[in-house]
Amino acid sequence: MSTTYFRNFRSVLYSFGDFEGINFFNDLTQTVIPLNVINNSTSYNRYTILSGDRPDVLSYRLYGTVDYYWTFFFLNPHIKESGWPIPTYDLLDETKGKYPYRTIVTNDDISKNFPVGQVVTSTNGTTGTVIRKIPELGQLIVDNGEEVNTTAFGNINQSVGYTDAVENMEITATILAESAQYNSIHHYENSDREYVDLTLFDFNNPAASLTPITYRERLELKNEELKSILVINPSLIEAVISEYKLLMRQR
Repeated sequence: MSTTYFRNFRSVLYSFGDFEGINFFNDLTQTVIPLNVINNSTSYNRYTILSGDRPDVLSYRLYGTVDYYWTFFFLNPHIKESGWPIPTYDLLDETKGKYPYRTIVTNDDISKNFPVGQVVTSTNGTTGTVIRKIPELGQLIVDNGEEVNTTAFGNINQSVGYTDAVENMEITATILAESAQYNSIHHYENSDREYVDLTLFDFNNPAASLTPITYRERLELKNEELKSILVINPSLIEAVISEYKLLMRQR
């Protein structure tokens, strides 16, 4: 996607590596804010991004040119920080790729055992490496070596464990639940949608008022929040762009 946006940035001398020559490059630290646009609510409209709405496509639909896509990020810090929302039809694959492991839930105290990097084996013979452990949720996040982990580590009341070489003893944990990581619980929220910290083992009997949020639900909720953006009123876009360019030249 070609763009004229960076033409408004001055050039500075910059070296990209210890053994690279010095080159002219856009000064990306340069920025201006047309406050009369930001502070005037009549200058923009609320828009909900639809599946298939790429920034350049939306810019063309609203303004007749792909060049003003950057104004969406300029007006909306949430998409500037987190990126453009993922199309609904790509969201599940994105979720599986972002959270590809298996989650084992246990009632046993794993706070001092099952270190990250430890290879563990379940009763059914499945082997994997502990990627992360979350004692307050009784969770072991385990990688069984598959690109997207589909092989389960067992059923309820089976176990997973390893041999502690230092203590020369078997360390095991009984499986309470097992699932793909993206379908396991990421956190709990109260009625105000605020994160609630649990104490050890509370996860098995949380307060009735708390709602479990899975990794998948968390990503879907975040993605929905990204879809609501402000866009500059099409009737004012050329005036805003002209003022922006003027301010950039004056810096």
